[in-house]
Amino acid sequence: MASVIESRYDQMFPRLDPAEIDRLRRFGSARAYGAGERLVTTGDVSPGMFVILTGEVAITQHSVLGHDEAIVLHGPGSFMGELAQLSGRPSLVDARATRPVEALLIPSRRIPDVLVAEAEVGERIMRALILRRVGLLESGLSGPVIVGPAEGGDVLRLAGFLARNGHPHQRLDPDEDPSARALVERFHVAASELPIVLCPNGRVLRNPSEVELAGCLGLVQPIDPRKVYDVAIVGAGPAGLAAAVYGASEGLSVLVLDCRAFGGQAGASARIENYLGFPTGVSGMALMARAFNQAQKFGAEMAIPDEVVRLQPTADVDGGFELGLSNGERVRARTLVIASGARYRRLDLENLATFEGSGIHYWASPLERKLCAGQEVALVGAGNSAGQAAVYLAAQVPKVSLLARGSSLQASMSRYLVDRIAATANIEVLLQTQVVAIEGQGGVLETLRWRQAPSGEETRRPIRHLFLFIGADPNTSWLSGSGVALDPRGFVRTGADVSKGRQELETSRDGVFAIGDVRAGSTKRVAAAVGEGAKVIATIHAFLADTRERAGAAGDHGRI
Repeated sequence: MASVIESRYDQMFPRLDPAEIDRLRRFGSARAYGAGERLVTTGDVSPGMFVILTGEVAITQHSVLGHDEAIVLHGPGSFMGELAQLSGRPSLVDARATRPVEALLIPSRRIPDVLVAEAEVGERIMRALILRRVGLLESGLSGPVIVGPAEGGDVLRLAGFLARNGHPHQRLDPDEDPSARALVERFHVAASELPIVLCPNGRVLRNPSEVELAGCLGLVQPIDPRKVYDVAIVGAGPAGLAAAVYGASEGLSVLVLDCRAFGGQAGASARIENYLGFPTGVSGMALMARAFNQAQKFGAEMAIPDEVVRLQPTADVDGGFELGLSNGERVRARTLVIASGARYRRLDLENLATFEGSGIHYWASPLERKLCAGQEVALVGAGNSAGQAAVYLAAQVPKVSLLARGSSLQASMSRYLVDRIAATANIEVLLQTQVVAIEGQGGVLETLRWRQAPSGEETRRPIRHLFLFIGADPNTSWLSGSGVALDPRGFVRTGADVSKGRQELETSRDGVFAIGDVRAGSTKRVAAAVGEGAKVIATIHAFLADTRERAGAAGDHGRI
């Protein structure tokens, strides 16, 4: 199969004509660079997007292992940049002038203005930025290098985190790769300290947390504590990203926070086939990546991964709120949208945590499918996510054992998935069946035991990968003590469930709204979450207008 750079070269590297460049001049300023001078360095924050006016610039994919690779030579009419420049994150490539260069530099903060104000040119630029990131992901040479055993839980944890954030990276196993062994010896790394991560800026991390890795890569930037956002959105799943797109496109200042990655549970779906407008289906990650980029196009700010740990009112913003983050930072906003979704449920097995990440999985992405290729797997669940995952995995493994507690799949799974599972020869459906034990050693899952009711017969199978799709519990622990009313199961109460006459998405606190799976009574579907994300912005506009009107009336009263 041809790579994206081979099949879509003209879209990845389009040339702008003089008239188009002239229209872009109002967004930036001219800069000059001498032959051999660097315009951008991997690991450093780029000043923005460069439009080449004269001269040539060589773009090189830098590997921390020293295997640099040329990507393209930009000449007059070309522009430099990819998604890192749109978000103001560190560059993933090097750029060096091969001849004296004059360029138009458009700062990162002005790129959304270009994309919106110059729609035709902006469309070509946005497509190029996205395709260039796809090319970097395909090549597998950019970004940090994770060194550790291929099936190690922490290796998979870090690789999964980067993959779900759309960040290029490499993985090397010291048991199989000589260069990986050399790195372990060079840095005197004990086996217990693996994995290590080599960041593009030269730092070496020893089995870091996701937050530590994100900090090393510059994925998160400090939040200005003085800025007051119109809307702070907690959660970057379908509901949160939809609210970000609609809010930012309608002129509101928007900040989106998520403790792990964009996409939520939808981002982990192998394939969504019943979402309007995608008759051939779309992977959850592809759909959510488009939404994430779309929100940034309109100027929404992203703070991912940044975990919100508390909500409290703030006296210095009329009717506003303050969010406390786990890193000690704070966010101020006039309104708050709770879109924090849910956390995956776990089986009640004593040693479950021992195998999480290496043999126990809560989503089925290309990373997990590649990991278990050629091996028998088991999957627990009876909802659409479970059905999608079972079909997705069945294409790469000899057998999928689908375990469900109920007496049929039809009660909880869409008909098209039930039919597809029935037509897939290597998926065995085991109804009224529960996992009762998992066994293994050294953090490696080796055996599963499950029991069927009502017979009580137990089966023991040599299975190294178990996928759990057994639902989720609301992610609302951070709302403790906030005054936001929850139902007995922990979901956020809204609308008439709070008080008569309250808007459907309003919580018990004025200016605080809840959307998506975290909201009590919501429809647990991607389309419903997106719809609520759009609807809440209209409600917020009305709330902000009313707040301004009341503030104005109070001011007039004070002058009487």
